[in-house]
Amino acid sequence: MTATVYFDLDGTLLEYTRPFDQLFERTLPDGVDATESMVKTYSDRVLAALDDLEDDPYERAFAAVCREYDVPGDPAALADEYVETEVAATRVPETTRRLVELVARDHRAGVLTNGDGRMQRRKLTAHGLDDLVESVVVSNEFGARKPASEIFEHAKAELPAETFVYVGDTFEEDIVPARECGFETVYVGDDVRTEATLTVADLDDLAAVLRPLLDGTISS
Repeated sequence: MTATVYFDLDGTLLEYTRPFDQLFERTLPDGVDATESMVKTYSDRVLAALDDLEDDPYERAFAAVCREYDVPGDPAALADEYVETEVAATRVPETTRRLVELVARDHRAGVLTNGDGRMQRRKLTAHGLDDLVESVVVSNEFGARKPASEIFEHAKAELPAETFVYVGDTFEEDIVPARECGFETVYVGDDVRTEATLTVADLDDLAAVLRPLLDGTISS
């Protein structure tokens, strides 16, 4: 049986070592202190740009911050620095890496993620995950965000197989739409979600239960 496993990225394969407000503060020019309203402006503009599938969401957000709070600096350069700062604040646990390697050895593996293409691909490259997967589908590059069905159908077309599995940590964006598009689903989180094919507390637990799912001995 051929099987394709797609993984979500942030919160599933990657962990963050610092909160986002600290990443923003570290990116600001020397002598500029981040206020609560400044952080909110930046966060709101990034999220809005990502939701609207706009190009250069981080540059757009820094342009708003520079304009509204008289912050000196070039928004494009600040965006570049922020991308590297966020990437540096992510880590891939060794057990997670081994899991992806195991899946990729015997099956087809991909990443399906919401976000900005430059940011998400930079994370994959920094952690060597791009060499382990055959397909990377990013919402802002494709033109639709999870939970839209078309991004899941596109992912299936990228790596055709008899069985499809999606592993994610967000129920409404990951598990529900993946199920509706014919994926077996693995929910990574503390909640027990009976709607998912499998629920695991973290990826450390996933390797033990994934093989029966890929072999077709567990079904939804």
